[in-house]
Amino acid sequence: MDKTSGRLSRGWPIAVTEAYPTVGEIPDYADAFEVCKTPSDQRRAEQWARDGFGGLSPASRWSGMLAHRYLLGFSLGPWSSPSHIFGWRIASSQPEMLHLEAKGSVMEAHMIWRLSKSGLTMTTFVKYKKPDLAAAIWSFAGNIHRSGVPNLLKYAAMGVR
Repeated sequence: MDKTSGRLSRGWPIAVTEAYPTVGEIPDYADAFEVCKTPSDQRRAEQWARDGFGGLSPASRWSGMLAHRYLLGFSLGPWSSPSHIFGWRIASSQPEMLHLEAKGSVMEAHMIWRLSKSGLTMTTFVKYKKPDLAAAIWSFAGNIHRSGVPNLLKYAAMGVR
């Protein structure tokens, strides 16, 4: 819900407050987005992520999976796997926090979905394995990521309807 109007809203960017999951390392890229939730919403963070990716149109899902696999070079699991979401491996799932990871030879990434009483924050971290190549790829892909996450979070907030 939008904080001021009470209507369902897209996510918006916020400052990154989540710690990078790999202790002792610093990511090459990090961002965070937030969306409001209703007090009555009792879904786990994992369900929020499944609902968000599940709300994408078939064309968006297909092009997103292709981009993650072939542009970013991630080794993805199957869409229908209970241990993966959008091909990303579930590293940890707790009621208030979901940690997804995707790894490839050029870069690796982590998505942290964290619930609070008032909303959900999705933080994305990218670590370059081949810095020059990864930076060039992310300079393009990062723009797509930042424009798509607000809608992803809107679908997550909508849940299964």
